[in-house]
Amino acid sequence: MNLRKITSLTLMFVMIIMSYTGIMLFISPPGRIANWSNWKLFGLSKENYAHIHSIFMVLFIIMTLIHVFYNWKPLTSYMKNSAKQMILFTKEMVVSIVLVLVFLIGTIFFVPPFSFFLDFGNGVKNSWEKEYGSAPYAHAELSSLKMFVKKMGYDFEKTQEILKTNNINFKTTQSLNQIGDNNSLSPQFIYNLLRKNFEKAGEETIQLTGMGRKTISEVAKTLRLSDAELISKLKALGIEAKEDEKFREVVEKYDMSPMSVIEKLGYKKPE
Repeated sequence: MNLRKITSLTLMFVMIIMSYTGIMLFISPPGRIANWSNWKLFGLSKENYAHIHSIFMVLFIIMTLIHVFYNWKPLTSYMKNSAKQMILFTKEMVVSIVLVLVFLIGTIFFVPPFSFFLDFGNGVKNSWEKEYGSAPYAHAELSSLKMFVKKMGYDFEKTQEILKTNNINFKTTQSLNQIGDNNSLSPQFIYNLLRKNFEKAGEETIQLTGMGRKTISEVAKTLRLSDAELISKLKALGIEAKEDEKFREVVEKYDMSPMSVIEKLGYKKPE
């Protein structure tokens, strides 16, 4: 067997797989939505894609080092002039370094066109919330059933009754994630089941997690307001905002947090 050929072929396959998992992670919903709804795409969860990407990164590094070892002479020849003299900063090397720096600095400082691409990715990520929704409070899926019921203000005895009626096996000390995993359900399904039984007709819980990542327009939709209504309410609090601005960036200009502003607007997250 030819180890050089094995290395090159392995690198090709690894790059294909890492490109695929990289794209999946780029468009996947934020963790708060993925974990809450047990999000999957093509049979794999966000955590699955992250694990595959991480493990193949290790394989990529190993294969790259072997590849460099086998191709050391051709690589060093790229740093030689026509007289075969070693010159570190050849034209090709300078162009390569500049290209890498442009992409690195452009990404760090979030400048166009890199910012356009990243904004597109964030838009795709946040769009999943319309389909899957989000938890009523941060990391609700990690709360024990007992703690979750307490925070939501649900009756503990009736909660157990509802779960038993629906053949859901549970222990009150288990988290919603654990109960969901044991019954092949998502934490979101369990929450929706309880919500239907406890909320009065016409009432609906507004999920207030992840507000800082949203634009003013997206926050308005979440709060069941028009853009103009929300901007007007914010103006009454002394906050100037535009529809396409990020909520967090806007309120932080006034030394406020997204949740403190939400509470000033009259909304309250579960204690």
